[in-house]
Amino acid sequence: MARTASIETAANLAAPLRESGAVVTPLSPLVDKTFGGPEAKEFERKAWLAEHTSQSDKNPKLDALRMDALQAATAYKLSPCDKTMKQNLVDALTAYTRAYVAKLDCKRQFWGAKICTDKSLQEAADSVGTPLDQRVKEAMFEAFDEKGITKADFPADVREDVPMFAGPGLWSDESSVCRIRQAQRDRR
Repeated sequence: MARTASIETAANLAAPLRESGAVVTPLSPLVDKTFGGPEAKEFERKAWLAEHTSQSDKNPKLDALRMDALQAATAYKLSPCDKTMKQNLVDALTAYTRAYVAKLDCKRQFWGAKICTDKSLQEAADSVGTPLDQRVKEAMFEAFDEKGITKADFPADVREDVPMFAGPGLWSDESSVCRIRQAQRDRR
């Protein structure tokens, strides 16, 4: 008798139930993900491309800004005490940031807060999300780790947006290494 009841219960669970005209069926899983599936392979492919190529979105104006920023960051990293290299980096990052802000196209409230649409946020993120942009950001982070550039070095209209590309090194004071080198040159 108990065995018959369990068979009936199993049969009832497997079949749709009808109560007051509604059909009730067991729920199916909503997520069908497996490790190493097509999405994971696509993610790995994109990560490899970003690491090993300089692909961009083929926008000639943005590509020129990207390459200028990459070159200026590399030059500053190699020679952080050179005033020309510092100015080139500030100018290149200012232009790169202005292009991002223009794409962002946010409106400012009268108290200064930015109001952006989801669409403009996504478009702006996509405009600086290419593998070449990743290389630019990495080069900028490495350059700003050398210290010596402060927030005050940038024009007021981009000061609040520059940290996105400069990393934590932007907030440093002037580099003590450069002061020591300058003192050594002055003694000669």
